[in-house]
Amino acid sequence: MKTPGQMMATSIKKILLPEIRRLGFGGSGVANFVRANEVHRDFLSIQYWTYGGSFILEFSRVPATWVDANSGEVPKRVFETDPLLRKRLIDTEQHKDFRGFSFKAFGSEQSRYDQLAASVVALLPQVAAWLESGIVGPNIH
Repeated sequence: MKTPGQMMATSIKKILLPEIRRLGFGGSGVANFVRANEVHRDFLSIQYWTYGGSFILEFSRVPATWVDANSGEVPKRVFETDPLLRKRLIDTEQHKDFRGFSFKAFGSEQSRYDQLAASVVALLPQVAAWLESGIVGPNIH
């Protein structure tokens, strides 16, 4: 029997990842993505809560000149010193510290995980608006 985390991962791969890729993000894994042009680099990651049962999307935009030409990475200190460079897509209905999209009570019904993944897809325009124009939607924190 699959764990809730495995079931959520299945729905994310099936429903959310194709939409993230449609926004132009690439990456070889299932948690960290990047898109780039000559002016900037955008990063997006799916982060699960340490204790399980929920996840968020974290994203950022940095000038292309900040990216190491050899590794393709941005120095960690950039994100640690300026949290305005990164934002999170959160569930505004959650009032706990992490404020993630919760699947902890879904049990073994895959359709519930699929519905949650689809609800996050519906919020992706807020991510795109912040990355492109700095517009902070209601689920951006």
